[in-house]
Amino acid sequence: MRGIIFTGGNAPDLALAAKFISGYRYVVAADSGLTSCERAGIVPDLIVGDMDSLEDRSSLARYPAERVRIYPRDKDFTDTEIALGALAELGATDVILVGGGGGRIDHFLALRALFDRSFFPAIWVSDASVCVAVGDGTPSVSVRVTGLSRSDPVSVFPAGSGVHGMKGTGFHWNINGLDWDAGEFSLSNYADSSSVALEAASGRFFIVFPLSSAISVERI
Repeated sequence: MRGIIFTGGNAPDLALAAKFISGYRYVVAADSGLTSCERAGIVPDLIVGDMDSLEDRSSLARYPAERVRIYPRDKDFTDTEIALGALAELGATDVILVGGGGGRIDHFLALRALFDRSFFPAIWVSDASVCVAVGDGTPSVSVRVTGLSRSDPVSVFPAGSGVHGMKGTGFHWNINGLDWDAGEFSLSNYADSSSVALEAASGRFFIVFPLSSAISVERI
């Protein structure tokens, strides 16, 4: 069951992001993520957060009170964490995170840290990039990214805990011998042809590539 979180920060071009945000059952808007949610023509099932970055708080009046959960600014969780928890309560098993580009580096690192959790986004679509999780706890242990050009940077990082092992094919720079558990990663790699594939034998990884109309992802 797929759920979508629209969060704050820079939002992606919705025409480009549309391929990643289809087939959903639930939508949660976190704070100013409500703005990009509405621009996508989507009515959220729930709106959560302290609303400190929502430019027009009067927009909340358009929604039934039971769909709006306002939290104090002094709290133990970010608005995105609250949205993720709400989707878990609703029974979502596959979560897509939309937004979160630009802004403060600590906010970015907080979003990145979500991929280490037991319940985490399967895909993150920001303003310029797409991040797809593969392996432990994800919908599949293998993904193939197609439609790449040699100028498209493709990066791979380990996530979560435990032992990490993977096999990558199609990458210009060989990534199979990296010691992922020592903090190694593959940054700004690229495809020798037009596609790369990543198979997680153990552990969890995420692969990052540009948001582009030409690039597609297949779970295999």
